[in-house]
Amino acid sequence: MAKLKSRDIQKVIQLFDNELLLIPRVSRLEKMKMRKKIVNVVQPALKSPTLQPEVFVLEVESKLADIISKFLDRYGFNRRLTEVMLKLYQRAEESSAATSVSDDQ
Repeated sequence: MAKLKSRDIQKVIQLFDNELLLIPRVSRLEKMKMRKKIVNVVQPALKSPTLQPEVFVLEVESKLADIISKFLDRYGFNRRLTEVMLKLYQRAEESSAATSVSDDQ
């Protein structure tokens, strides 16, 4: 199975952070609470051994629906999140395939 690196997990969290910065009329304290909830949902989901991009996006959308609904460009965000996840997953698959081939030799 593909396993994402910490750097890749931070990229996904940064995508959420960028959207949080754009939310108008929300206090800094409230944004901090939102970020904590995002991290608590995203990190375990990304570290799952059965990670699939489509499943991840659906899980995050359902668990963070209250936060994502406040994003100014929620449809664009969902598209960007899906694209980022597909790229990260593909890269992780390629690197795990490369290491398994080198282990076999």
